[in-house]
Amino acid sequence: MSSRYNHASLEEADATLGYILDIVSDGVWDWNATTGHVQRSPGWYRMLGYEVNSFEESVFTWENVIHPDDYEKVMQHFEAYIRGDINEYRIQYRCRKADGSYLWIEDSGKIVARSADGNVERMIGAHTDINEEKNAQKKLRRQNQLLQNDNSTLESLINQRAGELIKLNHKLKSQVEEAQYNASHDVLTGAFNRRCFEERFHQELDRVKRYAHPLSVILVDVDDFKVFNDNYGHKMGDEVLRCVANLLKQHLRDSDLLARWGGEEFIAILPNTKLEQAAEKAEQLRQIIANTHFLDKANITCSFGVTAYTQGDTSDSIFSRADKALYKAKSLNRNNIQTI
Repeated sequence: MSSRYNHASLEEADATLGYILDIVSDGVWDWNATTGHVQRSPGWYRMLGYEVNSFEESVFTWENVIHPDDYEKVMQHFEAYIRGDINEYRIQYRCRKADGSYLWIEDSGKIVARSADGNVERMIGAHTDINEEKNAQKKLRRQNQLLQNDNSTLESLINQRAGELIKLNHKLKSQVEEAQYNASHDVLTGAFNRRCFEERFHQELDRVKRYAHPLSVILVDVDDFKVFNDNYGHKMGDEVLRCVANLLKQHLRDSDLLARWGGEEFIAILPNTKLEQAAEKAEQLRQIIANTHFLDKANITCSFGVTAYTQGDTSDSIFSRADKALYKAKSLNRNNIQTI
């Protein structure tokens, strides 16, 4: 009787906790450091304007919504708390909402479980909306400044020029977005460029070392591309590169990153992916490309070199292994994948 009563009580407590988390406006989170799983309350999604449970339940989701200007500060604070350098995890920063705007939140958390060797096993915390408070502070500072510089005159001028400034801001925003895109993307294929890839790859290596997640790389080369160019011309060759890039992007995950490595070579980062999984993905891509008829002209094939991060790796050592694997694939009559 007592056992059944306790079981029923636990079920009721779990249900009650679920109801509470569903109505709480703050974003409650629960990180299992052993598995990498992060559970977030419905309030977290609603606070940022996303569909509930629409994101992967991992630390990547959290990192990807942090404002780029706040990212380094947040990571340093988080790691200092994990190491025990500071006694409290509490920090204010901006998170990206579903509409692309940013919301100021206060992130607080506490380690609730450690392993026998002292490593973090579980941490629980909450994201609290402090946007109104931040906006109020910003508005107050602005008003004080306006008062110091003859508030009435400045406000009158702002009202007169408001329409012009809005148009100018839209134009500047469009120009900045275009410049940022061109700075990070390959003009021909629309894939990321090599510089952007190298920056992102160093970030992923830092994540691997921080969270001990797997990471794989796929290097792709279009087979006999020079022959195709000689037969059909460089204009058709450029179109083939665009088509190959689109096929690769369509069949990679949103969390993966594809870049043009140079000439007819492409490279892809696959976060949280083991070598065997990356090899399976490469084989899927190889078959898709081989079975596609390009431009009503000819079939194209690709060779693939696949490798994964091992302890002590640098970006150069990983690239070197991927390149060796690709060279091996090309030496074995092309249109195959090789792993190292």
